[in-house]
Amino acid sequence: MIGWLILATCLLRWTTQRAVSVNDIAFWTVVAAVTVAWELRRGSLGIGRGLAVALVVGLPAVLLAQWLGGDRTLFTVPLWAAPVLLLPGLPYAVTDMRARRNTAPVADE
Repeated sequence: MIGWLILATCLLRWTTQRAVSVNDIAFWTVVAAVTVAWELRRGSLGIGRGLAVALVVGLPAVLLAQWLGGDRTLFTVPLWAAPVLLLPGLPYAVTDMRARRNTAPVADE
């Protein structure tokens, strides 16, 4: 997910670097912790609940981090880091796509 965020941000802003601030680290840390805890306890979170977790838990974390830490840039991530972060997920995406294709319902004629 972080790879997609870096890629989308760089493409939208027409830049080759993504500035990472305290807000970004706080948001992704809190959302990741809540998501992992939820999935370990209750199972898959899904897209809708994932967005709800990001808004309900992540937004206050970002606001608190901005209030406490400010919005200065901690470091920058180059554009080439996005494919590097996305590459480990490629085998899972291909496997998932093949599984969906093999279990797709066949229309009876």
